[in-house]
Amino acid sequence: MKKKILAATLALSMAIATMGTAMSVYAADATESGTLKLVLSTNDGSTTDDRVPTPWMNHNLATSLMFRNLLIADSSLQETSPDLAESVEVSDDGLTYTITMKDGVKWSDGEDITVDDVIWSINMVQEAARKNSIYSAAFGNITDLTADGNVITMKLGTPYAQMKDILAQFSILPKHCLEKEDGESIDSCSYWTAPVTSGYYTVGEFNTGNYFTLVPNTYYEGTAPKIQNVTVSFVSDFLTAAQSGSADFLYGNASDLVDGMAQLDNYTSIPVDVLFYKYFIFNMKGIDGKENEAMQSVDVRKALIECIDRATLATLYPNATVINSGVPNSDEAYNGYEYAFDAEKGKADLEASGYDMSRPLKICYYNNDQTSIDLINTVVYYLEQAGLTVEATLSNDGTTDLFTTRDYDIGFKGLSSFSMNEWYAEYMSNSATFANIFGGDTQFDEAVSALSAANTQEDRDAALDTLQTLEQENLYKVPLFTVGNYVYLSDSVELPDGVEFCNPLYTCDIDYVDWNVK
Repeated sequence: MKKKILAATLALSMAIATMGTAMSVYAADATESGTLKLVLSTNDGSTTDDRVPTPWMNHNLATSLMFRNLLIADSSLQETSPDLAESVEVSDDGLTYTITMKDGVKWSDGEDITVDDVIWSINMVQEAARKNSIYSAAFGNITDLTADGNVITMKLGTPYAQMKDILAQFSILPKHCLEKEDGESIDSCSYWTAPVTSGYYTVGEFNTGNYFTLVPNTYYEGTAPKIQNVTVSFVSDFLTAAQSGSADFLYGNASDLVDGMAQLDNYTSIPVDVLFYKYFIFNMKGIDGKENEAMQSVDVRKALIECIDRATLATLYPNATVINSGVPNSDEAYNGYEYAFDAEKGKADLEASGYDMSRPLKICYYNNDQTSIDLINTVVYYLEQAGLTVEATLSNDGTTDLFTTRDYDIGFKGLSSFSMNEWYAEYMSNSATFANIFGGDTQFDEAVSALSAANTQEDRDAALDTLQTLEQENLYKVPLFTVGNYVYLSDSVELPDGVEFCNPLYTCDIDYVDWNVK
């Protein structure tokens, strides 16, 4: 089933948000006994090298090997089966979920995993400052969450069609380790250097700034994986790891990685169908009252987009498709609207909008791959042609700089999306991050809720039509294009038959227990 890597395949450009973590996993010193040391590299502007990536914000292979969810998804991310939960039953009206927990499951410190851990995790993630927006959108519908014995009853105010799919992505964390933390600090506390886990592995050694190791969790009640040891290293260059022969697993969609990987014949390339958005966001005002006066006018935002040729930007990626909303142009719900590139009109409209042309316009971006840098340089060129002075800054911490510090006008961002629902969930007034640049605007809430509750194609399309109109009228964020993704596996990795990969930034059943190394 091996495939030669094509020069036109997709490579790595990391997105946060939900900000998800891109990664490279590579083998080191595998023994004759079949023990395999793997290394995971992260470099997307949201992961620091002094702690384990947190699964509520940065899902990746390492977090999936350490933390379990109530359910586990298949490769389509739409069908689920039991994991920590024995079963999840949904009432006919879609408003009541009955979650029965498995007996005998334990944390890596020997403590029982209980309904209290589940209820605490669901409540806490809604308070957390840094989290994937899919959790805010889904759990924001909960009106009551109670337990009786090992059974949890979750009641919703409105139906949420993807709730079981979300439960297959939401990692349960240990209440007894984290209950004293608050939402502002829970992703950066000392727990993440030696976390108590529920999955195949727990952390063995943590070497700040360099690596951490994963060793078998002796309290894991399921089948143990053949790979006994994992080393997770923080590295800055994925291609170098592959070229040195040390990378067994990596994925991505940036041109520089694709071009480099195309020169290597010891890898199998596996296309993965993902909804990966590249887009601009505008920093307008936060719910804290901090306002960026320069970006308040929609006329300013429209004029800036008129000045930029998005089709040219798309050519920088091997396989990009220009889009005009969160709905891909190929989807039957696409409303046909297009952003027009007109440099002269854009310049005139910008001057007419009242924007101070002497004011430097600030761009913030967080991916340091060459493709992203080339894109930003091209954007700077277009805006300079419109008579603007432009300052572009590469962020070391994209989440903080985009949504907390907020010293910019236009942000360049990626979203490896769970579905179109996740794209539109960013407009919700209760978004932990985007409310800080969109001001907590509530006008999208009803339509997003309608999309989340849609069980028919007609209801889905109606909600998407409303949402497209709202986003194109307001221009809070502007999609540029979507890009695909590839998983690359070295010849050292032996997979069991039938493995299908999902979006690498989410969790699905990849039959990991039977992975091996030659």
